[in-house]
Amino acid sequence: MLRLKRPTTLLWGIGLCLVFFFYVSLPSANTDECECKSEQDAAAASGVVPGQSLLRPSKLFTNDKHKMALLVPFRDRFEELLEFAPHIHTFLNAQHKNHHLYIINQVDNLRFNRASLLNVGFLESGIDCDYIAMHDVDLLPMNAALTYDFPHDGPYHVAAPHLHPRYHYPTFIGGILLVKREHFRKVDGLSNKYWGWGLEDDEFFARLKEVKLEVFRPGNLTSGAKDTFRHIHDRRVRRRDMIKCYNQQEITRHRDRQTGLSTVRYQIQSKKEMTIQGAPMTILNVVLECDRFVTPWCDCTENIGNTPKAHHKSEKSDDVIVPKLNRKKHLSQDG
Repeated sequence: MLRLKRPTTLLWGIGLCLVFFFYVSLPSANTDECECKSEQDAAAASGVVPGQSLLRPSKLFTNDKHKMALLVPFRDRFEELLEFAPHIHTFLNAQHKNHHLYIINQVDNLRFNRASLLNVGFLESGIDCDYIAMHDVDLLPMNAALTYDFPHDGPYHVAAPHLHPRYHYPTFIGGILLVKREHFRKVDGLSNKYWGWGLEDDEFFARLKEVKLEVFRPGNLTSGAKDTFRHIHDRRVRRRDMIKCYNQQEITRHRDRQTGLSTVRYQIQSKKEMTIQGAPMTILNVVLECDRFVTPWCDCTENIGNTPKAHHKSEKSDDVIVPKLNRKKHLSQDG
């Protein structure tokens, strides 16, 4: 039988190898365990389901039985967003309103389309939100008496004409409008024909009127057009896209019965979660698609100026969403 020489030396060698192995492996195993536990603790503390973002969600107010999706159409307004997000988040928390902020950011090369972005925001917002706020990023509510309550009776226009700092005509429903999800679906959302600035809210008002949905507005406030809201848009820095091309001006003055929520075409390029000074939000980077046979004015780089006005064979008085003269009478200077 073969006998090993110096068995004591051999045992010492094996022992040193085992010690070295445990010395190297155990710290890394402990570190992984600590990191994993830390992530689990963070998720548990924030109420986030494993696999979701660890960003802190909006505070849940149990007394509010509803949840609002704030839909903000957006493009190149980062400075305004830095001010808007923490302001509106604090304002709504003070009212104990359950809410989540959705920034619908248009990232394609087409003209800005506020209405289509609102349609996208409605489709992409959380199913736990039972009403929406169509909210401009440059309009900050200043009067604490302005409420964002669930609009039980019908659409609620927070930025009413007698309170908005710029637009005062009676049928104006822009700025901030609260709508139940079922009402938004009932009118098929907003028209997708409004590329560039203006009139998409007026066409939406015609949709609401057509299905006999009354628009409600704030009353009995001590503030007025000068101190209810702060309008932070600087028209010298960001000019409105007022260009008209092809037959855009004539077509967009009339009720759109072809497009809406059910026909909006888009792609979500990416979805990001972020916070600004404690205000959580979802950023939806959206690429809109344009049917150039229907709305060639989604890009006016090759055609500036309107073609001759088309004659509407079966034009009804209700199809004209806002008569030009009446609107100019109540519309203050663009800003």
